Amino acid sequence: RADMAAAMAHHHYPLQAALYLVALHRMLRWRLPNYEPHDHLGGAAYLFVRGMVPATAATTATTNTDDARGVFWWQPPSAAVEALDRLLAGESSDA
Repeated sequence: RADMAAAMAHHHYPLQAALYLVALHRMLRWRLPNYEPHDHLGGAAYLFVRGMVPATAATTATTNTDDARGVFWWQPPSAAVEALDRLLAGESSDA
């Protein structure tokens, strides 16, 4: 897991994931009635194919991050995604 985190940081994947999460947040906000980010917005998963073990199910990886076997899960707080959304929309941070 530490090696995957280092690779994620080195290649700036958290920034990419954050931007995709903002895009998903915007789509869900427009399309899903009663959308609540903390309930409906999941995180991001990066698949390191060379580290994956086919016998390990994705559901196992989500419940036990130490046994993710090539799957790096990241779920930033929904407030962070909402704040980034406002920043990218050009809104003041005082809002």
